[in-house]
Amino acid sequence: MLNCRGRWIEQEHDVELKHSIKVVSRKTGLSPHLIRVWEKRYSTTQPQRNDVNRRLYSLEDIERLRLLKRATDSGHSIGDIAHLPTGRLAELMAAEPPEPSPKVENRRAADSPSLPIPVVQPAEWVDKAYLAVKDMDSVALEAVLDAGSVELGQLRLLSDVIVPLVERIGEAWRVGQLKVAHEHVASAAIRTFLGHVARPISVHPSAPVLVTTTPAGQLHELGAVLVAAAATNDGWRVVHAGACLPSEEIVTVVQAHRAKAVALSIVHPEDDPHLEGELRRLRRLLPPGVVVLVGGRASGAYGKVLEEIGATRVKTLSELAGILAPLRRTTVPASNAA
Repeated sequence: MLNCRGRWIEQEHDVELKHSIKVVSRKTGLSPHLIRVWEKRYSTTQPQRNDVNRRLYSLEDIERLRLLKRATDSGHSIGDIAHLPTGRLAELMAAEPPEPSPKVENRRAADSPSLPIPVVQPAEWVDKAYLAVKDMDSVALEAVLDAGSVELGQLRLLSDVIVPLVERIGEAWRVGQLKVAHEHVASAAIRTFLGHVARPISVHPSAPVLVTTTPAGQLHELGAVLVAAAATNDGWRVVHAGACLPSEEIVTVVQAHRAKAVALSIVHPEDDPHLEGELRRLRRLLPPGVVVLVGGRASGAYGKVLEEIGATRVKTLSELAGILAPLRRTTVPASNAA
């Protein structure tokens, strides 16, 4: 009996070690990307590996990650608590109020000198990221974004860091402080980063498709990349077609993917004599019913032609979310099957 029980316990233990990172993500509410970042930077867990080098987590690992998520959600910095034993984390969370108010969170640093809670300033992350862009250091830029996502969370990083960073890069280019090459390096790094974190779980194959790009003559791609990330987070299947695409090529992409909408970024210049013709041609060639969304710093200068072709001008990411949500529920135009 004792031997049988001992063997059973060993088998159960083996099963516990076979939780994949996707399962752990569902059980803890942490994205696989964030779990890996925490492991690499803070050694929060030390999972075993299987024959193909995939991570295997125990129930103890899952409980530790749950506690770490609760603690960071309550306002604790991961850098301050990652070294704590699991038992100490449990004690820390047991002492926390169920729903801490902002006043309690602000007071916590003074009450717990051993666990100081720094005031997170997104502007500091913007400054760090901009310095990496100026140095054309894509590795440093991705490292800043990784660290920012750990401290701020993905959605706040997108709205409070990456959006202001893109605006700052665009303005610096406009006044001659940065070159197009700087923006291309930044675009590549941001696109790579957002590809990792924009949506931890794959978008369903039946999700509606949004094509993001910039029209012919528009070399600045970052705005379109941001829209792609935001739409992916909202459950769209996004096809990012790059920058400076003629209207005929945009239509080819839309038809190939039976896209429900196309989003264009227009940043500079505000008086392109060819852009109005490109926009009119795009609307004429697109299948009926495909929605055209246009944003970017210079988009307001083309308001007349945008109204003429029935395009919707989008000023902010929150406004974009409000447009995309009801659009998801509409029917895909039959003519898109061409």
